[in-house]
Order: sequence, then structure tokens, then C-alpha cells
Amino acid sequence: MSLISGPALAQQSGASDSGTIDLEAVTVTAGKRAQELEKVDGAVSARSGEELQQAGVTTVADLEKVFPGLVIRTRGNRAYANITVRGMSSPDFYNPTVQVYVDGVPQQPSAFTQPLLDVERVEFLRGPQGTLYGRNAYGGVINIITRKAETGRLAVTLNGANLEAGGELVGTVPLVPHSTWLDVGVKAERAFGSISDVSTGANNVDTATDMIGRVALRYAPQGGIFDGSLVVSREHTRSREEIYLLDSKINNREYYSATQGPVPLLDRTVTTIAATGNWQLGDVKVTSVTSYQDVDMTRDIAAGPGLLMSFPETDRAISQELRAAYDAGGPLAIVGGLFYQNDRFTRNAQGYAGFYGDSDNVVKTDSYAAFGEATWHITDRLDLTGGLRLSYDETSIDFTRYGSNYFGYYAGSFSNSADFTGTTPKISLGYQLTDTTRVYGLISKGYKPGGFNHAVTYPDDANAYDPETAWNYEVGVRTATPDRRIELSTSLYYINSDNKQIYVGPVGFQVIRNVGKAESTGVEVEARWKATDRLSFGATATYGRSTFTDYVDPTTGTSYNGNTLPYAPNATANLMARYAFDQTLINGTIAAEGAVHYVSKTYFDEANTLSQPDYTTVDASLELAWNSGVSFKLFASNIFDETYRTYSYASGANVFSNVAQGRLVGIELRGAF
Repeated sequence: MSLISGPALAQQSGASDSGTIDLEAVTVTAGKRAQELEKVDGAVSARSGEELQQAGVTTVADLEKVFPGLVIRTRGNRAYANITVRGMSSPDFYNPTVQVYVDGVPQQPSAFTQPLLDVERVEFLRGPQGTLYGRNAYGGVINIITRKAETGRLAVTLNGANLEAGGELVGTVPLVPHSTWLDVGVKAERAFGSISDVSTGANNVDTATDMIGRVALRYAPQGGIFDGSLVVSREHTRSREEIYLLDSKINNREYYSATQGPVPLLDRTVTTIAATGNWQLGDVKVTSVTSYQDVDMTRDIAAGPGLLMSFPETDRAISQELRAAYDAGGPLAIVGGLFYQNDRFTRNAQGYAGFYGDSDNVVKTDSYAAFGEATWHITDRLDLTGGLRLSYDETSIDFTRYGSNYFGYYAGSFSNSADFTGTTPKISLGYQLTDTTRVYGLISKGYKPGGFNHAVTYPDDANAYDPETAWNYEVGVRTATPDRRIELSTSLYYINSDNKQIYVGPVGFQVIRNVGKAESTGVEVEARWKATDRLSFGATATYGRSTFTDYVDPTTGTSYNGNTLPYAPNATANLMARYAFDQTLINGTIAAEGAVHYVSKTYFDEANTLSQPDYTTVDASLELAWNSGVSFKLFASNIFDETYRTYSYASGANVFSNVAQGRLVGIELRGAF
């Protein structure tokens, strides 16, 4: 079995002055109520902000370095990334299989791969989470929780490397002692690029800039029954990374603009406004989360010699969740609530002279849900949990084609609507064998909603596709030695998915259709060993198979039964080690870290003709951290400059691919006051 490891497991909540890892219990909110991680009957992992910093994780896309079985691959640009968990992935940019939340606010698909700003911890829930999280929590949930300090603070981070540079400034200002705080954070990142345009002689044409700012006003009086926050954030991304290289040129990182087209441009602005309130009414906690997110994006894509085609998009969503959690410390704990979301998506596509004219596409979706989950503590060791979510989605499409249309082969104007219902139950049984050992069994269902193709090309896009569903069967165990120097968590799962949503048809005229069934089977392992007070190891492992069991392409009649699902490697792996030196050189800690990351062969298409062979990357760092709060780190990622694809597609006789970042060497300065 291949080993995958992040930088310490969730129970390692921080570092002591000697550089060793503290062994503390971690509280998570994966079940939308506070629970000890060790008591959650499901596959959940958590990483603290400090652990993420140690591992060099700065964006959502980097989280695959530290979580088991998480694969995040950009397909052309950083706005739309494919996230795979337990073999569950989506070929459709606009209808993902994993949902991302920031402080309880659902993020739009085009805003998934954002920078991580002032993060307290990140929780990763694996497997269908349809009961509490609903649509698109089909393969799992990434739950990001930002820092909420109760004292004044200021932290500054600056980093510079051969391929990128950036900085972050975060702080908290007490406005009213013990009750009201203002959190402020800004972050900027600049990627210098590594691809050369052979046609023009220009170097490093794939540059990118990402800036994000966040302001939060928090009210949380000590001993009060109400706390709340109002958060406003804005992110701006300007990137020229959507470059597809001839597959034969990826090792040299060479692009040919004379034949492929000018260097493309992505410009994205994400604005988020969210209000959260909590009322503690005796043993009942009532929570309201109201949010608005607006994504404005322009994509100028190379379409041939001298031609950039523009595809501006907007995605505006309003969501409201109201829930109540009851826990009196007795035999019953309950969470229940209501959810509503209104989403309006627009896409304006530039026409191609002589073939088709410009077009506008508007897709509107209203989602409604009622959910509940209850845990019965049958004994002081045995827990039974059951849950149910009822979902209703109604969606409509209004597509308009202007000007020419080549013999009607391309989509003409049309309008249509559809609605879908979903029922997603869950049941689990957990038993505490000893104080440090728990076993559980779980059955849950996931729901990936139906709808309309947001990127219309072909007349068949006028027809809606149906929801995709999956049943997840899982058993797991968490255990540790009495002194917690060794900790182990493992789970076995089997997922049966139905009505798979797949693109069918030739490239350029593809439509989304429900094509059949698939299965995913595997094992996940997380382990930690504190060998000495200064030396520690961390490992997580995933190994499995994800295959089509009933899939015949309706346009070609080709059977893909037995083929591996796209973007679903059989194994992913990291292994981490950390050593804090015994020294008197500084008043603080000097620590060295190393990590090895492995990903097995990954296919990019259902036919399994396009793939990235297995590869391994190695990271290392040396950090000097003074007790005063100042630290200096020398780091290197992908030390051996491994070249690997993140996406490939075929067009005629040619294969085009995206290439991942190469060797990164740099320094980081941090100060916390």
C-alpha cells in the first residue's frame, strides 16, 4: 500500500516551545455541532493553520498535500478545478462533487480554489455528506474555519521564491473589551510563470496575480446568549495560466502562439458578504447563516492563430440556512434545519464568423431543503445516529443565439425548465471499545443535482440531465496507545453511484448525459508516531479502485465497462517527518521537515487513452522560530523538478496538456505579535 501523509494528524493541534507536537483533543464542527474528532462516526480529518503553514499550504488547491485521498487538479485555469474524493469526480466545471465552505458559507464552483487567509483549521469530510450538507456534497466537504481571536494581534508573512512571491497581513482589533472585535486580513500572491512562447521568444508567459481582502466585525460578549459576525471579502485574480501545451513539449514547457493562438487571459473577481448569528437558548443553539456571493469572470481563450475568444461569466448566489442544535449532555443530541439558495448564472460566448454568432446563456436555480440528524447515546459507549435530508431543486435555462448558425449544427435559441427531488438518508453506529479506541459503521447517500449544461454548444443542450446519486457503505476505527504516542485511524468504503453525469459526443460538441453506473472501493489510513519528544512522523494512505460498471456511450455505442473513472488515481501518498534540534543557538526552535508525495497513474478520459503516469515529488524545509513570534524558513517543493500533467485532451491527431508547477525554492519570514 502506498503511504500518503500530511504534516501531522488532527490531534496534533500545535507546537510547544521545544518544537515537539502537543497531543490535544480537537473539536470539529463536521456534524454542524461541536464534537470531539475522536467521537465522530465518519471519515473526518482536520489540520490546524499552523500545520498548513508548516506544509506550505497556501490555497485550497494545496490541500491535497495534507489530506488523505484528496486530489485537486486545475483543468486549464485556477478558477475551475476538478476535486476528486474516493474516486468521485465531476467532468462538469459547474456541477462539482465536493462542496467547499468558508465559515459555513457555501462557495460557488468558480471560487473553489481561492487563497487560504487567516485560517484556524480546515476539516475534510470524506464520502457523501448529503444529509447535513445537501447538493454537491456528493463526494465530500472541505470546511474552512477562519481564525477568531479574543485578544489584539498582528501577524505578517512574506515569502519569495524562484517561481512566486507573496505576503499576508492579518490582525484583530478589540473594539469593545471582551465583546466586540474587528478582524482584518489581506493577502497577495504573484506567480512568475515558467512557460516560454517559442513563437515570440517571450519567457514566463503564464503569470498570475491573486489578491484577497477580508474584514469581519464580530460580537461575542462573555457569558452572553448571542454572538454574531458580519464578513465582507473580495478576491481578484488575473491569470495567463490557461495554456495547453502540445503533449510532446511539456518537458520543455514550450508554447507556440503562432499556431495555437495568443496567450489567454482569465480575470476573476469574487465578492462575498455573510452574516452569521448564534443564539444559545438553554440547551438549544440556534444558528443563522446568510450569504451573498458574486463571481464576475472573463475568460479569453486561444482559439487559433491570432484569435482569442471571449467567454465572460457571472454567478450570483444568495443562500440562507437556519438550524438548531440540541445537546443537554443526556442520551439525545439533535441537529435540524432549513436551507434555501437562489443562483443566477450567465455566460456570454463570442461567436465564430461564418459558423455561429454570439450567444447568451442564463441558468437560474432555486434549491430548497429540510434536514435533520439525531444521535442516541444508547449507553455511555454505544451511539446510534440517523439523519435525513429532503431536497427540491428547480432550474431553468434561457439560451439565445445571435446571428449566423452553420446549418443548425450548433445550438440555436431555446428555453426549458426542470425540477428534481432528492432524499438523502444516513445511519451510523459507533462503539467506544476503550478510552482511545472507537469503531463505527456508516451508510449514507449523496446527491449531485440535475440541470442544464452551462456551456452550451449543441442543440441537445436544450434537454436537462438527471441527478446523480451514490450510496456509501463504510466501516472504520480510530485508536491510540494510552500515551497517544501512536495514533491510527482507518476506514474501508464501498460506493455505488448511479446515473453518472458524463460528457458525451466529439470535442466541441459535447453534451452532459446520464450514462450508467460506477463503483468505488478502497481503504484509507491515517497514522502518527511521536518517536521521541523531538522526532515525529505522520502518514496517511489511500488505495482503491473506481470503475464504470454499466456505461455505454449513447452517441458511439462504445462500452467503457471496467474502465477507471477520470481523475481517480488508485493510490495517493505522502510521508512526513519533523525533527526539532537540541540546540542553544536561538531562544526558540530549529526544526527540519521533509515530505514525500506520491500519486499513481491518473486517466483524463473515460476511454482511458489519456493519462499521467505515476509520479513522486519531494519537499523539505528548515525553520528557525524564535519564542518572540518571529520565524525564518528556507523551503523547497518538488525538489527534483518532477514534470507532470494536470489535464490532457485530444484534438484530431494532437494531444494538449496542462503542466504542473516545477521546482520551487524560497524563503519565508513570519512575525506574530
